[in-house]
Amino acid sequence: MNSYRLQKFKDSMYLCGFMASGKSTLGKALAGKLEREYRDLDEVIVEREGKSIRAIFDEHGEHYFREKEWEYLLDLTRNFRGVVSLGGGALQNQRIVDHLKVNGLLLFVDTPLEQITDRVLQSDERPILFNKDGKIKSRDTLFTELKALYSGREKFYKQAQVAIKTPLFSSVEEMTEAAIEKITRHV
Repeated sequence: MNSYRLQKFKDSMYLCGFMASGKSTLGKALAGKLEREYRDLDEVIVEREGKSIRAIFDEHGEHYFREKEWEYLLDLTRNFRGVVSLGGGALQNQRIVDHLKVNGLLLFVDTPLEQITDRVLQSDERPILFNKDGKIKSRDTLFTELKALYSGREKFYKQAQVAIKTPLFSSVEEMTEAAIEKITRHV
């Protein structure tokens, strides 16, 4: 691995992928291994808005959330250099993808939808988990909805310069090493 090229790379690395794909887990490990700062865009939103993502969706709707997400992401691209885990829906349009690729490296964390569905079912913080009555959706209903949502976002994820297929690795450490190797080849 040519660590010199990686050391010279001073732009940010943006991890994209669907919700519950493992972006935060890989992002933290990657930042630690590369000795760079780490930010999670969802955590930035929660901190600056003073409420959970679910509360933001409930009180203001998705449109408001996406506007704030873009605002805070622009701020990060201007004022932060390190590793950033994006929210699963942060890549809403081509403008955002292009902006991130100009301002850093976009890395796609590619996780099977079946695994994502299981992870979403284990977290009560994801707005998509609940129906309009506030009850948890069935696995089949959730999978169908996630699949439809994913199909609209996949074209943006697949434009990342680097992709990591999570099922190929048995540990976060192994996945982090593979990501570093791929990043080094790209930069």
